[in-house]
Amino acid sequence: MLTASRPIRAAVAGVLLASALAASSLAPTLARAETSSQATAQVRALVHRVHALHLRAKAAERRYRAAFAAVADSVNTAVSLDEASSTVKVRAEDANAQMITRVRGLYESGGQLDADAAMLESGSITEFYNRSVLASHAMSVQVAYALAASERAQRAAAVASAAARRSRRTIGTERDVQGAAVRVETLLAKQKDLLAKANKHLAAIRKAEQALAAENSDFSAITTTSVAGLHILPPSAQYLALYREAATTCHGLSWTVLAAIGQVESGHGRNTSTSSAGAMGPMQFEPATFRAYAVDGDHDGEANIMDPADAIYTAAHYLCANGAGYGPNALTRAILHYNHAIWYVDMVETLARDYASAYS
Repeated sequence: MLTASRPIRAAVAGVLLASALAASSLAPTLARAETSSQATAQVRALVHRVHALHLRAKAAERRYRAAFAAVADSVNTAVSLDEASSTVKVRAEDANAQMITRVRGLYESGGQLDADAAMLESGSITEFYNRSVLASHAMSVQVAYALAASERAQRAAAVASAAARRSRRTIGTERDVQGAAVRVETLLAKQKDLLAKANKHLAAIRKAEQALAAENSDFSAITTTSVAGLHILPPSAQYLALYREAATTCHGLSWTVLAAIGQVESGHGRNTSTSSAGAMGPMQFEPATFRAYAVDGDHDGEANIMDPADAIYTAAHYLCANGAGYGPNALTRAILHYNHAIWYVDMVETLARDYASAYS
């Protein structure tokens, strides 16, 4: 809205020069900011790629888990069937051995003839027949049991053999398991590499941020040093009276703020030429803003941007409309509305304090 860019009194010329130098020193800062911005963009891109690889790795892990589980189940099944087959085979062999032992014992004791003779000694054909049938049945049961056990052993062996073949075929998919494992490991390695690159960029960002912080500190130091060297420029009696009178129209606004702005903008009316931004008059208003807040300070029926009374009263109105009477923070915001620069606020507030001390 207003500007202090044109030449003004020697009291503030040094500050403006320091501000210009500080502004020119922002060039490397902006370059670093651009570098930092590029690094940030690269980090975002790398993180996006890491996320995509993470999703692929999770899918590869699922395939690896399924393949590994299939092989493990096949191996376990083969082992279980083999153990069952061995158990059945042992039982069949035991049954067959028992049968052979019994038959051998029968014949070693005299064979079937001795058995028949012993039964005939009983003197009863019926008893002989019954014993003969019973012995034959017992022998048949033993033989049948042995044969059944042998058949079970053969079936179990066949099942175990088939399971072993299936197991070998499934174990052949170990290559698939290994392939899945390699895919997972490859994806994890890629993520690790990308994160390492991201960390390098983050290191560059941190370095740029540190450099920026240092330059901001230097900039602040320049402003502080320059502002500390300011000296007030005593206003004329006319201007001093106008500052004091105009401030009474805004409750809470000190006349010293108007005096500080008047010194920065025109040296209390000593230089009222139009600035490069089009600001005019003792308080350097842009015409459109002056019309929006214009006050006829000298009550001549006309608000004139070049008239000291009208300009100073209008400045008080503008500051008040932006909250200047509501405490220090509100005053700072109001001065920022007057000129959108922190260094400008520092200048005005410093000069206002000096005016308060000098005219107390």
